Amino acid sequence: MLILRFVLALATALSLNACQTIDDQNSDLFSMTEDILKNGGRESVSYRTLNIFAYDETENGRRARNIINKYPSFKKNYPSYLRADVFNADTSARMVDLHRIVREASLKDLISQEDEQNILKEIDRLAAEANINNKIDFYYSDDIRLFPSLNAPEAQSIIFRRSVGKLATSNSPDNALIKGVFEKARASGAKSQDAAMVLAVLPSMKLTAEDLRKYVAPVFPEQAKRLLEERAVEVRLIIEPEDRLLYEDVATKLRTISPNLILITSGGAAVTVTVKKLQWEERREPERNQSIVYSQGDVSLLAASLLMPRNASYQYDLTTGGIELAYAFEIKANGKGMPPYDHLLRNKIIRSWRSCSNARIQNVFGGIQRADFVANDHMRRTCNGDLPVSVDRLRDNVLDEVARSIEKIPAIARIAPLH
Repeated sequence: MLILRFVLALATALSLNACQTIDDQNSDLFSMTEDILKNGGRESVSYRTLNIFAYDETENGRRARNIINKYPSFKKNYPSYLRADVFNADTSARMVDLHRIVREASLKDLISQEDEQNILKEIDRLAAEANINNKIDFYYSDDIRLFPSLNAPEAQSIIFRRSVGKLATSNSPDNALIKGVFEKARASGAKSQDAAMVLAVLPSMKLTAEDLRKYVAPVFPEQAKRLLEERAVEVRLIIEPEDRLLYEDVATKLRTISPNLILITSGGAAVTVTVKKLQWEERREPERNQSIVYSQGDVSLLAASLLMPRNASYQYDLTTGGIELAYAFEIKANGKGMPPYDHLLRNKIIRSWRSCSNARIQNVFGGIQRADFVANDHMRRTCNGDLPVSVDRLRDNVLDEVARSIEKIPAIARIAPLH
């Protein structure tokens, strides 16, 4: 019953004190957590709360540690709760996190060094078992250095095979995963079974040009050279008429397509892309300002009766404006062994906007006070319009369209997924 009262009290406190600061809410949480310990309630509930804060170098962390140290019986059982968390861990990330928590608990004097070593040994043993039984999938992208048992040959063999499989199917592999796989293949030797396993799936790996140079080339130089030739595409960008700023902006967009897209300014390129600006017309609608006035009868009944003097009016300033941008680009591409690419990008963007400000109440004697509420549904609809949009934002959107068009060029589309 004490636990039920705690949960109900916590839910009530958080709902009634929604305007409290986070620190105030945490203070209430600590008070209720300590009440459980003081009244002999289930310690596991207090552990769940205090374990969230206990390792922080903050006021909340210090308060959590003070509560733990204040109740000797609870502190004595603290290692048992940590062991239970270790036993229930079901992901590699959770095992790594628990390793950190146990070390922090020892450093903060919440558990003894002997308990720390015993729990870390238990974590290591369970990690080894979970790895062999496939209960938890460990990869080279995990911090497996924390677990000595995972460095054993059998454990390493399992992690290697699992990591190769993940690397072969991942669209955006982690650097640690790539590094671990190729370092293991290198250590085993270019003619080993490990190396053969990697070579079998190497073509399907989504590796960047940098990955190929940094991790693959030292182990498989010939294969890395061939893949670099297949995946890296040198592109020459030409802007007509010549426009240095437009060139830099489009080039910046193209570099985000793939690290394997290499922009060059001279020499032969696999693909030459020409962007010709045919039209760029900007029209701005001048800003217009007007005051909107509601009589008291037009204001929602509750607000009018509670927040407005008799016969007062509600007023605010409405500002409207707009931008119109008409543009057209001719995008062409050619290269050895590829069909010519020709795309006309043409559109017109119209953006109207409105904003409301200076909401106020004016009484019949001319006095004015600030209004902190929305007058009625009409004001809500009026003031929910689009916010002002700058020409720079529209220009950036257009350049995104230009980049997307260039990305459709077959030679570039082929490398686009290789981020």
